[in-house]
Amino acid sequence: MITELRTLPLDGVDMLVSRNGDQVQVRDPRTNRLISSSVPLPGITGLAVCPVGWRDPLIAVTSDDGLHWLEPRSGARPFTADRSPYLESMAVWAGTLLAASLLEPFPLVRWDAGTGARLEPLGVHGDQVSALAVLDLPGGPVVCAGDRSGTVHRWNPRTGARAGDPLTVGDEQINAIAGVRLPDGRRLITAATADLHRWDAATGEPIGVPVVIDSYAVHRMDTVLVNGRAELITCGHDAVVQRWDATTGERIGDPLPGRCATVFHRYGELTLAIGTLDGTVDLRPLGQPHPDRRT
Repeated sequence: MITELRTLPLDGVDMLVSRNGDQVQVRDPRTNRLISSSVPLPGITGLAVCPVGWRDPLIAVTSDDGLHWLEPRSGARPFTADRSPYLESMAVWAGTLLAASLLEPFPLVRWDAGTGARLEPLGVHGDQVSALAVLDLPGGPVVCAGDRSGTVHRWNPRTGARAGDPLTVGDEQINAIAGVRLPDGRRLITAATADLHRWDAATGEPIGVPVVIDSYAVHRMDTVLVNGRAELITCGHDAVVQRWDATTGERIGDPLPGRCATVFHRYGELTLAIGTLDGTVDLRPLGQPHPDRRT
C-alpha cells in the first residue's frame, strides 16, 4: 500500500519516491521500472527529498528509531542512522534537513544533508510542531512551524531569530504548511487544519476567509503552477486528494480518491501522481484534457 509519494530528479528526469509499507522505493514513472528499494524500516513516519548540489539528492526517512538516509539509485545508506526517535514533519533548505522533535522543549533538529552530521537545533516551541515548511522570500528564507495548538511560528534559519509575529488559526492542530508564489509576485503562507488558511507572507495579514476543505485532517499540501495559476494540492486522512486555486480558494475539479499525491514532469508534461486506494499510482496530466494513465 502506497501511503506517501515524493518527486526526485535523477539525471534531469523526475522519479517517484514512494513509501510502501516499511520500504521506500524509487521508480521511473515513464516505464514503471523499479530503480531501488530499501531494506525494511519499521515504523516509518515521513519522507523528504534532500538536494545536495554536487551529487544525486538523498532520501531522508524518519521512523520509530530515528533518521535514516538513503541513496536513490541503490537504496543503500550513505550515513549512519541518527538514533533519535520521535521525529516528524520534515523540511529542506539549502542542503539542510529540518525535522520537528516531539520531545520538550520541541526544537527543530537539523542535519547537513551532504554529510549526515547533526547541526545546532533551531528554536524552542511551546507545543509539538505538527507541520513544517521553508519559504524563500525576497528578504531571505523563513522557516514556518505549525503546532498542535493552531499557531504558526516563523524563524530565520540563518540566525535562529524570530521572523515576524505568530500566525494563528484558532485551537485546531495545523496538519500541513506550504508556501505559494502567486503569478503577480506575492507570496502566501498556507496552513491546513479542517480548513485552509492563507496569509500574506510579507505582512502576515490574512487573505480572505478560511476555505472549508471538507476533508478530514489534511496531512500534506503541495503547490504547483498550472497554466499561470497557482494551485494547492491537499491530501487527507479520509483518502481524498483535492486541488484548490491558491488566489481565490476555489476548488478545482472534483475531489479524487487517493491516499497521497505529488506533482512531477513526465516526458515534459506536468503530471499529478496519486497513490490510489488499490495500491497503484494514477497519473493525471494537469492543465489539459488527456486520458488517465496508470503505472
